[in-house]
Amino acid sequence: MSYVCLWNPRWPTGADFPADLVAGLLAHAPRVAVGERGLVWGDARGLHGGQLAEAMQRVAAAYGFENTHAGVALTPVAAEVAATQSTVPLVIVRPGQDRAFIAPHPLAVLTPDEDLADLLQGLGIETCGALAALDAESIEVRLGVAGVRLWERARAEDPRWLFRVPARALPSASLEWVEYGLKDPERLLFVINSLAGTVCTSLVARGERAREMALVFSLGNRTQRTHVIRSSRPSTEQKRWMRLVREALDTITLPEAVTGVALRVESVTGNDGPQGDLFDRGFASEPMVEHAIVQLTDDQGDVVVEPANSMHPLVEVKTQWKRREAKGQRVVAESPTVAPSLTLQLLPTPKVVTVDTEPRRDHDVPVRYMEGNEWHSIVEAAGPDRVSGGQWAGAYSREYFRCVREDGMMVWLYHDERQQSSDWFLHGWWD
Repeated sequence: MSYVCLWNPRWPTGADFPADLVAGLLAHAPRVAVGERGLVWGDARGLHGGQLAEAMQRVAAAYGFENTHAGVALTPVAAEVAATQSTVPLVIVRPGQDRAFIAPHPLAVLTPDEDLADLLQGLGIETCGALAALDAESIEVRLGVAGVRLWERARAEDPRWLFRVPARALPSASLEWVEYGLKDPERLLFVINSLAGTVCTSLVARGERAREMALVFSLGNRTQRTHVIRSSRPSTEQKRWMRLVREALDTITLPEAVTGVALRVESVTGNDGPQGDLFDRGFASEPMVEHAIVQLTDDQGDVVVEPANSMHPLVEVKTQWKRREAKGQRVVAESPTVAPSLTLQLLPTPKVVTVDTEPRRDHDVPVRYMEGNEWHSIVEAAGPDRVSGGQWAGAYSREYFRCVREDGMMVWLYHDERQQSSDWFLHGWWD
């Protein structure tokens, strides 16, 4: 079982929900989400759903919320219907029976929009099962995107993401002392060097590189001074960061002696970086490349692949690499005959980014976006270039924007109108 849904019409929701009740529920469920309409969700993945639901009901009763109903199911929509529509305290939907469970219930349990509910009532569709039995194409033609989303929920196809992965705390290290205060920069460097070793080791273990670090000095007058250190290139090298620390200490003036130092990472980036030419001797990688190619040829034979382009509108689907038999002849790459131009570099998987937009006629235009912990302002955005199509499970309706950042980099952003969330995606960049 994946989801536990608790429902009690008496308890408050949203920001008014008791924080101590949430803490009590978290003692049993790894993650808890407070939703709308008196719904509280528990993450039951990897746990016994029935036992978790009973434990959460006992916590609610201990806080004075008696008669709390619970539903357990593989999908959120089935768990919600089980909690809100049943007369017994606990309903567990058997795996694989979510669609059959909600089929006899009226459409009102799916909380459709008022206009859509009136339209369905006029068509004589009253139950979830009756709506789920209709053809997907006719639903889109007659009821539009909202109708398709309701049709999917009636089929127990619920894309809601109730539990987001919490952001991990960035590495940090600190040291305090109370018997004395330090004013000697060399002694401070000795302490900071030890902290930097701990932080850099943690970054290597996480597969990340630091872009910014903050030095926090605790002073004898019970105040703190923070100084942010930035590196031109993200790095985990302790020597690089200590060189920047020495330069910073030459410019920092502290009014009191130091009684403690903390070093914390402010922003990081992954270990992805600009791709160099593997055959360039300047990268000192040519011997290893030759060894890898020889080993691959010995294992797989002379395998040559070439791109095969289709007419698919999505660029990540358009090109497929297919094997070509060389027939014993060595394939020699021809020199390019076209002038150099910008090349679109696609990410293997579009990355979710936070985007601020402003309205422009019939669409919203991105004005800045945040990748990792860093905001990038957009000075020019061309679009939208709209692409739509596909079947129901893989349908898409995207709006692409070609954006120029303030640093001159050109990126490709899009969002999908079919998705219920407002997520934007970074699809690639030009270089």
